[in-house]
Amino acid sequence: MHPGSAPPLQDLDPPRRLPPTDPAAVLPEEYLVDSRRALLRTLVRACWAPALILWGLWLCLVVLYVLGAAPTYWALSLLAALGSPHALRQAMVVTGFSSGGLLLAVIAVPLLATALSLLLLSLSAALVGRVRPREHLSETSFQRSVAQRAALPLIAPAHGTIALLVLAVICRAPLHWRALSAGALSMLAIGIGLTLLAGLALRRWYSAPRVLHCPAPAALETAAMIGPHEERPGAAHRLLAQDRRHLPPADDDLGPGAGLRALTVTGRAWMRFVVPAGLALAWLVFALTDVVVLFGRIAETSAWQQSSPSALPWQLLAVAVPLGGITVCALAIAPLVALRLARPHRRRVTDQRTYRSWSDRVQVNPWEGAVATWTGTLHAGIALTAVIVLGLALGLGGVLTAVGWVWLVLDVLVLVPLIGLAGTWAMRHHLRYVIYGPAGRYMRRRTPTALVAPLLGTREERAQDPVVIAEIRRRREATASEHDLRPLVAAPDAGVPGVPSGSDAGTGAGRQATGDPLALPDFGAQGGPSAGSARQRGSGHAVPTSTTELREP
Repeated sequence: MHPGSAPPLQDLDPPRRLPPTDPAAVLPEEYLVDSRRALLRTLVRACWAPALILWGLWLCLVVLYVLGAAPTYWALSLLAALGSPHALRQAMVVTGFSSGGLLLAVIAVPLLATALSLLLLSLSAALVGRVRPREHLSETSFQRSVAQRAALPLIAPAHGTIALLVLAVICRAPLHWRALSAGALSMLAIGIGLTLLAGLALRRWYSAPRVLHCPAPAALETAAMIGPHEERPGAAHRLLAQDRRHLPPADDDLGPGAGLRALTVTGRAWMRFVVPAGLALAWLVFALTDVVVLFGRIAETSAWQQSSPSALPWQLLAVAVPLGGITVCALAIAPLVALRLARPHRRRVTDQRTYRSWSDRVQVNPWEGAVATWTGTLHAGIALTAVIVLGLALGLGGVLTAVGWVWLVLDVLVLVPLIGLAGTWAMRHHLRYVIYGPAGRYMRRRTPTALVAPLLGTREERAQDPVVIAEIRRRREATASEHDLRPLVAAPDAGVPGVPSGSDAGTGAGRQATGDPLALPDFGAQGGPSAGSARQRGSGHAVPTSTTELREP
C-alpha cells in the first residue's frame, strides 16, 4: 500500500488489545507440527551441519585461548620453528602449557563441548514449539523467530564460556591468562566475532522451511503476485498483516516497560552496526599494542612500555562499570525524550496508517521521522558524553596511556556516529514495538496455524481433550449465530419456526410419521386431511403418490 492509494486516516482511537491465544484451546488442525517429538526428530536429522559448525568454533576458541597468553610471542615462535623445532617447545614452557595437555585440550574440548551443545536440541524444540504464527506481523518475522529459537540453545554455551572466562580473569583465577592484557583482549575480540558468525550460520541452517517444511516468504510473495487467482488472497494475508499500532499514539506518556523495550531494540541495532566495528577496532588496536609491548621489552625501551601496560588498570574498571550503567539507562530513556521533542510535528501528520516502506511512512507521518532522528541524535550525544567523561576520569587518575588516547579518538570518530546511526535505525523499524509492545497484542495474521507444536502430546491426543472439544463446539455455535443458522426444534408437538403450531399444514404429524425431527411438513402430500379435501375439490389435480398413478388415465 502506498500513500494516495486509500483515503487518509487521522485521529484514530487507540488499538484494541486482543486476548492472548490459549494454547490449550488450539484445534488439532491448527498445529504446524504433529508434536514436539516430531520437531525434535527433524532437528536431530539436520544436526550434522550444526555439529561441524560448533566443532570448528570450539576448536578455534581453544586455539585462541592458547594464543591469548602471548599472541606475538607465539607468532614469532612459529616462525622460528621453521628453522628450529625446539622453538615451539620453548614457547609452550614459557606460556605454561605442556605438549600432552595442549594436545588433549585441542582434541577433547571441541568434541565434549559440541556434544554438550547438541544435547540442548530438546530445548530448541521446546522453544520453537511455543511460537505462535498468528501473533507475528509477517511471515518473515515468524520464520526469523523460529530460526533464532532453534539456534539460541546451541550457541549459548559458547557465549557463556567467554563470559565466565572474562569473569575468572578479572577475579584472578589461576589461569594461563593472568590478566586482561592486550594480547588476551585481541584474541577475545576474535573469539566473540567467531561466536557471532557461528550463531548466524546456525540460524541460516535451521531456517523455518528446513525445520517446519513451510514455504519461504519469497515463495509466498510470488504466489500472492503471479499465483493462481484463488490462492492469491490467502498468500497475501499470510505474507503480511495490517499493523494496528498507529502513530502517533493518543498518549505519549509511557511507563518503564517502554524503556526496556527501547533498550532491547537498541541492542539489536548495536549488533548490526556497533559491535562488528568495535570488535574489528579492538583486535587491531590490542594486537598492535601487544606487538609494540613485546618488542619494547625486547629492546628494553621503557617509554612505550610505561604507556602501554600489559594489563588493564583497575582504575579503568572502576570508572567504566558505573559509567556504563549510567549510559545504558540514558540510552533507554532517550526514545521517551524524543517523543516529547517531536510533539510539534503531530499536526503535520496526514495519515496514521502503517506503510511498509520508510519513505512512504515519513512522507505522510513526519512525526515518526522526527522521533527517529531525535533518538539517533540523543544516542550519539550520550555516547560522546560518556567518552569525554571516561577520558577525563582516566586523565585525572593518571592512567590515561597512549593506547587510551587511541581508543578515545577511535570512539569519537567511528563508534559514536555508528551509535547514532543504530539509534535512528532502531526507531525507524521498531518504534511501534517500543510504544505499544508486540504486534500480536493487537492483531491476528490470517494463517492456518496458531501454534507450531502442541505443548503436550500429539494432535490426536489434543483432539480428545475436553477443552478442545468445547472450543470446537463454541466456534460452531459462533459461526451459526453469525449467519443466523438456528437449529430446528426437535419437539414433536412444536411447529416449524415461522408456522403457527395449530395449523393443519406443518403440524407434528408428518415428522411423527417419518420419525425424523428435522423433516419438512408434507403440506398434504402424504394423504393428510388437506390431501383428502384437495381430491374432493378436484380429482384431476390430486398429487400422485406413486409412479403407477402417473400412468393411469
